[in-house]
Formats: sequence, C-alpha cells, structure tokens
Amino acid sequence: MKPSWFGLIPIAAMAVCPFAPILASGLSRQHVTPPVSAGATAARTQEFERLRTEGNEAVYNLEYQSARRKFERMTALAPEHPAGYVLLANNLWLETLNARRRLSVSLYSAESFYAQTKSNEKADPKRTREFDNLINKAISVSAAALQKNPKDTEALYYQGAALGLRAGFAATVLRSFSRAIGDANDSILIQRRVIKLDPDYTDAYMSIGLYKYVIDRLPLAWRLLARFAGLKGSKKEGIEQLEQVATRGRLAPDDARVLLIGIYSREGEFDRALESLGLLARKYPRNYLLSVERAAMLYRLGKRVEGANAFEDLLKDEVVTRNAVDLVNYQWAEALLAAGDHAGAVKRYGEVVRWPASSPDLITLAHLRAGQAQDALGDRAGATAEYETVLKRENVFDSHDRAGQYLKKAFGTPKA
Repeated sequence: MKPSWFGLIPIAAMAVCPFAPILASGLSRQHVTPPVSAGATAARTQEFERLRTEGNEAVYNLEYQSARRKFERMTALAPEHPAGYVLLANNLWLETLNARRRLSVSLYSAESFYAQTKSNEKADPKRTREFDNLINKAISVSAAALQKNPKDTEALYYQGAALGLRAGFAATVLRSFSRAIGDANDSILIQRRVIKLDPDYTDAYMSIGLYKYVIDRLPLAWRLLARFAGLKGSKKEGIEQLEQVATRGRLAPDDARVLLIGIYSREGEFDRALESLGLLARKYPRNYLLSVERAAMLYRLGKRVEGANAFEDLLKDEVVTRNAVDLVNYQWAEALLAAGDHAGAVKRYGEVVRWPASSPDLITLAHLRAGQAQDALGDRAGATAEYETVLKRENVFDSHDRAGQYLKKAFGTPKA
C-alpha cells in the first residue's frame, strides 16, 4: 500500500482541474460493454448498449430522473454486470452535487472548499445510504467476477471506478478528505493494474493522462514523493493522452473534453477551453452548466459584453428560471468580482439572496462574497452587515471562519 499522502492526488486533481467533478458523468461510463454470458442474445446486448447511451446523454443534460430509470433497467437486464450500479451511484452523486450547486468551477478553485473544518458537512442520510449501497453492490459484483477470473480487466476497472466514486462523494458531498484518501489510494492502484494487464485499455488512459498532468503540476515536494511511489508526472504526455481520447475515443471523448476544458483554463489557453465548451454546449443544449461556464470563460478572456449577454440569455431560459437562477447570478457575480466590477458583483450576489428558491449554501456564500466586494468598494458598514449575516447562517465550507476574520480586519487589508 502506498503512503497515505498518495490518496490526496485525486483531491489535488480537483484543484488543478476544477472541472473534474463534472467529469464524474464519465468516470463510470468508460468501458461499459454489453453483458456477455451463455444466455446473452444480440437483442439483449443491443438493449444494454442503448440504455447506456441514452442514460449518459440524460446525465449530460442534467436529466437525472430519466438517467436513473435507464440505469435501473440496465441492472435488471444484467444484474451480474457492475456497470449499471456504478452508473446509478454516479448519477446520484451528480444529482446531489447539482442540487447543492456544487457542479461549478469557482467552488473547486477556491481555497475555502479545501479548508479543514471541525466537523463534516451535513448530508442527506437517505441519499448517502443509497449511494453506499450501490457502491457496495458494484464492488461485490466485480469481486465475484474477479474470483472467477483474476485477470478480468473490466471487472477490475469497475472495482476501481466504484472506489473512486466513493472517494469523490466523501470529498465533495461530505467534505471528509481523510475518509476519501483510503478509497482514492485503492482506486489508483487498481487502475494501474488494469493498465498493466492491458495497455490498450484506451479509456483508462484518460485517468492516467489526468494524473500525469496533475503530478507534474504539484509542488516540488509532492512531485518527489510521487516519483518515489513510482509515478512520474508529465504535463505534455498527460494532455496528449487526454486529447487522444477526445479525438479517438468511442465511449469517453466528451469526458476527456470536459477535463481538457479545466486544463486548458489552468494553462491560460482560454480560447481552446471556450471552443470545447461551445462544442459540448451545442451537443447537450439542456445542460445549462456548460453555458454558465462558457459565459464565465468569456469574462476571463476579457470579452465582458459577450459574457454579460450570455448570462442575460441564461436568465431568460425557461429551464434556468425554474431551476437555477441562483447559480447563474452567483457565477455572474464571481465573474464580475474577478474582473474588478465590485458594484456589479454586489448586485448579482443580492439577486442570489432574493430568489425564493435559492440554495441555502449559495445564499451563505453570496453574503460572504458580497461582503468582500463591499470591502473592496470601501463600504465597511455594508460589508460588516454581510459578514454578520453569514455568522447567523449554517456554516458552509469555512464561511464562519472567514466572516469572523473579515469582521476583525477588512477583506483585502494587507497583512502586518
């Protein structure tokens, strides 16, 4: 077993490539092959593949209930195959993240998300139990297949994917990073075994490419530890492998594109990121998250008028007006704040607070960020009121610590 720090690499991946959580829709769709057994028929195989394809399209379009029905039919069709259980767990994870407004780049780019707090965040116990049951089922089904054939690369892959999903759920929903480390360790080791057994297991190279990139972007001390553990980072090779999956992959090209969007952004190649975002947004027109990220990317490119128009168009979209006005306004505020438009940011954060159906978590963060923007404007009284409001609400990430800090010393005040 590798040392415990090794498991932090998947968590570091979210910081280096903040789109990684959105990729979750692809973590479990790689290597979904039709059930092969003595009783398998061509019709059964075709149905299994159709359900997989339609279910994943629903996931990408944020239609989680439709996706769930497809994946449940997969498990009924092939209960001995781990794919359906992993897909169901993945779908539940993404639905949970989306409901809590945690499928956005800015949250995973901020230090607040990774701050260690005294207690884990509250999570829906029913959803958590359901997720754990699906993961355990996927692992047991994979284990049964591996008992029959220890070199069954597909069963091995799904065992690793299930553990990786559980690590992701712990990190992003429960924010229990210590709990995530063990599963992340085991998941990585298993995926390396898959590659060792079959170097042509193409989709697995998407994960390998990501880790090569991430390791190369880690601080020097971490890179040395990774090398000691047998992992050598290469930003160039990592990107090339991801681009190969994006252009040649059969099952995971869109997943690779999602990762590359985050990596291109990290590398300052915003035009390439914007191109990939546009491609995916056209392919999955009902996924407003892609359009939100595209609008924010326009701001990062300095195209503020185009970005503003894109956000305004989103707020006119019927699906957004029913489901995500808070998210769009929050991301617009974040883009404005980063661009130095503090007054505009305060206005948009205020819209988050005012929308009746806003996520409680996002309201808390909006108050905190509005306080920071008002401090930047020199409105200390307004900022203080926002920070005091944060302290009266449920703690989100390290919002209480930060609000208390800014009450003592205005945000942006140079350290003594």
